[in-house]
This record gives sequence, structure tokens and C-alpha cells, in this order.
Amino acid sequence: MNITIPQLVIGILLLLIPAMILYRLDRRFLRMSATVIGRLAVTLIVLAICLHYIFLWDKAWLNILWVLLTSGIATAVYCKRRWQKIPIYVSMTVVTLVMGILVLLLIDASHLFSATYFIPVMTMLQAEALFICRRGITTYVLERRQHPELMEYLKGNGASKLEALRPFLTKAITRAFTPALSLLLLVGLVFMPSLLCGMLIGGFSPLQSVAFLAVMTSAALCSTMLTLVFTIYIYTRIS
Repeated sequence: MNITIPQLVIGILLLLIPAMILYRLDRRFLRMSATVIGRLAVTLIVLAICLHYIFLWDKAWLNILWVLLTSGIATAVYCKRRWQKIPIYVSMTVVTLVMGILVLLLIDASHLFSATYFIPVMTMLQAEALFICRRGITTYVLERRQHPELMEYLKGNGASKLEALRPFLTKAITRAFTPALSLLLLVGLVFMPSLLCGMLIGGFSPLQSVAFLAVMTSAALCSTMLTLVFTIYIYTRIS
């Protein structure tokens, strides 16, 4: 693949079509869309420059630092409440690092901390964990605040602390993972995941691409579940 500057410009100019439609229908939404796309463009430019030099230098410590830094920024931006940020970031960092190394071992990566493999794998695992865990920890906290008497009732009837927290933990896991599982039902029937499409465009064989997708999906579900559990555990300990 070799996209030239003129080809890139032509591709970007395709945005003029929806812009013209929105100009006719809803100019306020057009301005909002332009603001979002402008921020995205700046982010992509900065990201492209940073990744260019990171992949060029390809140092293990730099790749790890990049993953820690980007996950910290993403957590700070996506999680608005302080009680979400620290538990999610700590648990997500530890769990996805271990799970990411396991994935790299399974796919027989030539170098575990090579930028070519380490950064994309860690980014995909952390993105999934971040979105689901924020939904899960929010549900957990809201349920405990809305139904404090349930925990006291269970404790009063001889339940241990873990048994008393089980209804809240169950609700958090159920609400957090339901959208992800619903999306998985559509894979292959309605759409192909962007990961699979990217690998096919990159020249990987369909069998190897599907095999990698299966490994990544399993690792993402496992690491996200563990991250959510550890996030709730950390929140419970510090709250």
C-alpha cells in the first residue's frame, strides 16, 4: 500500500458530500461535526508523527512508555470522575500487559516488545477494557448508592462481604458486557471487524487473519473481565 499526497487529499475531499447534505438540512450539526473532525485531524497528525519515530527507533522501553502514556491520557479523557480513573488505569495496565504478552507469545511474534506487534496489540486490548470497564464500574457504584440497604440486609443474614457484593458485581458485569456480546453476534453476518479488514488489506491470508482475530477476541474478553473485577476490587478497597 502506498497512498500519495494527492490520493490522500482526494480521499479527504469525500467529506464534502456529507457536508453539503448537512449544510442543507442542519447547519448546527454541520458545525459540530466539523469541530469533531477537526480535532480528529489534529490528533491523527500528532499520532502519525509520534508513531513514525517510535516505529523508526523501535526501543522496548519507549514502546512500553508510549502504551502507558496513551492509556493514561485515554483514561483521563474518557473517565470524567476521579473514582473511575485510578482503579481503571491501574487494573487495565497490569491485566492488559500480562494478556498482551501472552497474545504475542501465542502468535509467535519475533520480538515481544517490537513496536510492530506490541503497540497495536496493547492498544486494542486497552481500548476494549476501557470502554467496558467504565460502564461496569459506573453501574456498580450507582447500584450500591441506590440500594445500600441490600448489602446491609445480606450481611445481617450472615453473608460474607463478597457474598453481599455479589448482586452489585453481577449487575455491573451484565450491563457492561451485554453491548459487546450483542456486537459479537453480528460478526460475519452483517459486518467484518475492522481488525480483520485491516489484516486482509495488509496482505495476510484469510485463515491467519481469522485465527488472529479469534485469539485477540478471546484475549480481549478475558482481559476486560479481569480488568473490571480488579477495578471494582480496587474501588471497594479505597472507597
